[in-house]
Amino acid sequence: MPTIRLTQKLQQELDFKPSNLVNVQSADSMEPFKEWYAHVYLLNRKKQLIFVEPQTLYSFSVEDVTRKDIRERFEDLFKKGLSRSLFLEGVSSAVMSKVMEVVSDEFVFAKTENRRTIGAMNEFVKSHKFDYGDPERPMEIRDRLNHYMPVRGFPNGSKKHEFPIDVFANVIKQRYQLNFEPHKKDFFKKIMSETYLD
Repeated sequence: MPTIRLTQKLQQELDFKPSNLVNVQSADSMEPFKEWYAHVYLLNRKKQLIFVEPQTLYSFSVEDVTRKDIRERFEDLFKKGLSRSLFLEGVSSAVMSKVMEVVSDEFVFAKTENRRTIGAMNEFVKSHKFDYGDPERPMEIRDRLNHYMPVRGFPNGSKKHEFPIDVFANVIKQRYQLNFEPHKKDFFKKIMSETYLD
């Protein structure tokens, strides 16, 4: 079953008690995309959800959610947000099918445990809040900027900075024998021209 590790703030938002959480193995031995870290934060006085996959640090956000949304539609918000993020990143239908298949079962919820992943998540949230100097930039583009921002915090413990999107592509190739080529040049060309979405 897919595991969502919730920060304390998100546990409170969901009104979860310790009995709602389970003990599960760490991401190091888990199938890629089977485990995600989740957090809620405020941006422009509105609640945003962010999800981070520990092995690749692939992240995506679901913006402008209410407490009612979080409590009643959490799994739906996650799955729709992930599929939209993958689509906007330009993955093939085959890659999307593989990733979405992994998260298709009913979720279990657990506490966060990996400080490296939490550290990377905090950096992503900080990037969103600083808007990269552009408060009008859509959330989808802010998410993609995090994919193309070199960070540390991958499970191998390396202190080397890597791009999450490159690690994501490598995991897809190794796990599923499918190719995904990150569109770095095209993406940054769009950013520089301020043409954000096709």
